[in-house]
Amino acid sequence: MKFDTYGVELWGCRGPLNDAEALEAALRAASERVGAHIMTGARAVYQPHGVTVILILAESHMVISTWPEHDYALIDLLLCNAEMDPEDAAAEIIRILEPSTTRPWRVTHDIGPEPPGE
Repeated sequence: MKFDTYGVELWGCRGPLNDAEALEAALRAASERVGAHIMTGARAVYQPHGVTVILILAESHMVISTWPEHDYALIDLLLCNAEMDPEDAAAEIIRILEPSTTRPWRVTHDIGPEPPGE
C-alpha cells in the first residue's frame, strides 16, 4: 500500500496567519473539498504570534503552522485514501492564505511486509 504526505511551504502570505479560527475554517474547507471525515481538532496559539491547527481525520490528518512575523505558513497533509487528492485540499488553504510564493513537496510511503528496496 502506498500513500503520500503532501506539504506546502507558503511565503508572503496576506491571509489570516494569526487567526486560529480562520485557519481552522480553512482546514475544514480543505477537508470538505476532498471529502475527508473530521474526527476532532486542536489549536495552539503562541505568544506573541503564531498558530498551529490540526484536524484529525478518519483518513489521517491536516496541519497548518504559521509564523506571521515572517508571513510564512507550513501545511502538512496526510490522506490515506487514494481517491482524495491532497493537492486539491492544499489549493483551498492556499486560496485563503494568499501567498506570493509556494513550494510543494511530497513524500511517498510504502507500507508492506518489508522496507522498500529489500
